[in-house]
Amino acid sequence: MKLIHTADWHIGKLLIDRSRLKEQKIVLNELVKMAEEEAADVVCIAGDIYDNGHPSAAAEELFCHTIKELSHNGERLVVIIAGNHDKAERLEALIPLARDHGIIIYGTPKSRISSGHYGKFPVTSLDNGVSSVKIGEETAIFCCLPYVTEKALGEIVYQNLDADEDNIKSYEEKMQAIYANFDSDYRNDTINICMSHVFTLDYEGDSSERSTQLGGSYLLDAKVFPNKAQYIALGHVHKPQRVKGTNGRVRYSGAILPYHSDEVK
Repeated sequence: MKLIHTADWHIGKLLIDRSRLKEQKIVLNELVKMAEEEAADVVCIAGDIYDNGHPSAAAEELFCHTIKELSHNGERLVVIIAGNHDKAERLEALIPLARDHGIIIYGTPKSRISSGHYGKFPVTSLDNGVSSVKIGEETAIFCCLPYVTEKALGEIVYQNLDADEDNIKSYEEKMQAIYANFDSDYRNDTINICMSHVFTLDYEGDSSERSTQLGGSYLLDAKVFPNKAQYIALGHVHKPQRVKGTNGRVRYSGAILPYHSDEVK
């Protein structure tokens, strides 16, 4: 199975009041051509589709056109998760139309899609954020964790995973509990893919997404990710890179364009 991993499109981004929409259109057209030339089976889009939760009509038009072209009339699977810049409800509003084109969308960590055909692909919904997809002769399991706030994270862990609140207190421990739950959905005879929109320890670069509230507490050690996942597609960091200590199985695709003066390198 051939997979293309992309993230952080930030459609609608302004640079000193200058629209980047024309440049974004060029790059996203190149992405569509890449998917065709490489005969990709799946395109994973790991969050931050838009630059804000209220994109312009032109930004939404570019997004919808691009994912429709990437899907190749339902012949190629497209899996999308929301990032911190996206409004989950706005993305998920497209699900009824996107489904016919083989496009799966997860807006929140609690999102659970319906089973059935997405384009040409038989999809079985297994859990919140988790689905099994038949792709040719292979079966892939996608475990998807869109961006989640600290408040929502606590609710998910304590309510959905039956975790002991006294034993799981830190952000990293809560995230690890969710990723560990993903491991229970993976099988030894499937292609196991995880998608998430998070920061990791020792990531390089990225002035655009550096948060003043981080202070180290919102940075994840690579050990928290699901052990059985063969590829972990991350969004949030704008410089493409392998996460250290993961033998290349955990990666940031990076943004499609430089979005800050510090990102020109």
